Amino acid sequence: MAGQPSRSRMDIIAPVITPFRGGRIDLEAYADHIKNIVRKGVDVVFVAGTTGLGPALTAEEKKALLEAASSAAKRVIFHVASLRLEEAVELAKYAERFGVEAVASVPPYYFPRISERQIARYFRDLCAATSAPLYLYNYPAATGKDVGAPLVKEIGCIRGVKDTNEEIAHTLAYKRLMPEIRVYNGADSLIFASMAVGLDGVVVSAANYLPEAVSAIREAVAAGDVDKARRLQFLINEVLDASRPLGYFAAVYELVKLFQGYDVGEPRPPIYPLEAAERTKLAAAVEKIKERI
Repeated sequence: MAGQPSRSRMDIIAPVITPFRGGRIDLEAYADHIKNIVRKGVDVVFVAGTTGLGPALTAEEKKALLEAASSAAKRVIFHVASLRLEEAVELAKYAERFGVEAVASVPPYYFPRISERQIARYFRDLCAATSAPLYLYNYPAATGKDVGAPLVKEIGCIRGVKDTNEEIAHTLAYKRLMPEIRVYNGADSLIFASMAVGLDGVVVSAANYLPEAVSAIREAVAAGDVDKARRLQFLINEVLDASRPLGYFAAVYELVKLFQGYDVGEPRPPIYPLEAAERTKLAAAVEKIKERI
């Protein structure tokens, strides 16, 4: 049954990539990838998020991903955001069939002059439409809107937050004002920091290609081994530095191949696959990092 988890261990949540072949989703590769990263330490999969190219998927494609993810993992968060409230509600209701841990949504985006009252109403309407717990996906860099802790507290029905924000104090504010909700940071560069300050875990794309390293950071933090946790974080940061200039969302597909050893397809335009020279450059950088991991 859907509901808030009560666990003391910090969660590793993977915003799972969506594999395409010839413009169509490869659901078998998707499920196989989820099974692999779950075996290697991932606790929860986040379906149709940014790394999964969620805003570029149709509602039917999102439903198909949810079905495949639910068959491959016990714990699933389903991102239902849409500029059509009716579609977000439809997806949230569909998710109830699968006993998801939560549904999540960014605030309405693109339109720059939506008031806080209107944002609050969107989330309250979504809460009222589903029995599943609702999580805020706060990603100001992508949506142009920062739904901070005071507004979440005022909304009143949000049960968790994924805060994609490189200011850890911003994420901590949710926990300070609402200690009862689940709070996760979504910045790959802050895995160590997020766990060290006692958040409920992280939602990080690195869990697609280095789930072992993310899990090892968690273990090191739990054991008080700051040096090991910091060293692993710095290695992940090197991967980010090498891949982001090439187009990070496309690079994640290559990183899975380089670190995990299997082909998980490619992105779909408007996210274009890396070109041959870019793949070669990334492979050379990753080879040096692999030696130290």
